[in-house]
Amino acid sequence: MAKSKKGKAVIAGVAAVSAASILTVRGIFHKVFARQEKEDDAISLRYKDMSGMVRKKITIVSGSTHLTGYLYGEASAKGLVVVCHGIAGGGEDNLSMVKYMLDDGYQVFTFDYTGVYESEGASSVGFYQAVKDLNAVLGYIEASASLKNLPVFLYGHSWGGYTAAAVLNFKHNIAGVITISGFSSPMAITKEAAGRIIPTLLVDLLLPFAALYQRIVFGKNYNLSAIDGINSCDVPVLVMHGKEDEVISYEGSSIIAQRSHITNPNVEYYTETRPGKSNHMGIFFTKGGTAYYLAKKEELKMLHDLYYNRVPEKVLSKWFARLDKKQANDMDPLFVKTVLDFLDKNCK
Repeated sequence: MAKSKKGKAVIAGVAAVSAASILTVRGIFHKVFARQEKEDDAISLRYKDMSGMVRKKITIVSGSTHLTGYLYGEASAKGLVVVCHGIAGGGEDNLSMVKYMLDDGYQVFTFDYTGVYESEGASSVGFYQAVKDLNAVLGYIEASASLKNLPVFLYGHSWGGYTAAAVLNFKHNIAGVITISGFSSPMAITKEAAGRIIPTLLVDLLLPFAALYQRIVFGKNYNLSAIDGINSCDVPVLVMHGKEDEVISYEGSSIIAQRSHITNPNVEYYTETRPGKSNHMGIFFTKGGTAYYLAKKEELKMLHDLYYNRVPEKVLSKWFARLDKKQANDMDPLFVKTVLDFLDKNCK
């Protein structure tokens, strides 16, 4: 009888810990993937900053959610580049690079994931949601009379870098993929990110519950692998990553760290090693642009902290009036050339 009571107590304890763990994981995911609203004023370039740039608004249905996308540029015989954004941002945050693509003769399609900027959704749900959304976008393109015959390229950074590679698991007709600072799988980046803020023992305790939670939300594809996507085809892929990336570790959760497991013969690699340029955002910009961007980002954060996230409009407007957006978004010539050369080489 005593043993029976002890056994029941152990089971009850395990059940309580499990329930607390899954609720903790759920709370973390809700916070990380909270709805992201677009700010008209931002350090990144906005459409209103881009003189002469033409775009057309397009609505795409992903599951039951209406996504907002924009098709930039006139009809092109060269190809279409679909841009996949990173976390804490949206499609419009990539306009500095979009301009170079347009100038090189491509049309460009940007879109906001579920729960981001102009798209519907109470939250962005989780990492795999972006793959589902991109899959819907590609379905739209393949059904479009004006777009379906164009060579289609995918370009993504960070979360978008993962998304652009992972969607290859779905066998779309893709001409090439550029994945920048991307992670190899949702669980790989979840473990790495958690390890930066909580003790290893706690990470090991919560990780199975993080996997369970995502599986409940997304089903069997919750941990869809970017490496499996790349290896599932012979699509040309350019993998780019900074050696000192502080968000997605070069030797850790990154796609490039898995190069020994990549069997697709048409994959090439670009490692950014220049000091002051090899971090998560620096891979895009000149050294001076990177320093200015990061300084202004920190300055803006301090301003919001000072006013407890309620900065008076007059104060905020004055700060943005002094911001040099051109300097903050000064693209690195080598990065731009590498991207455009890859597009042009694989544009059939």
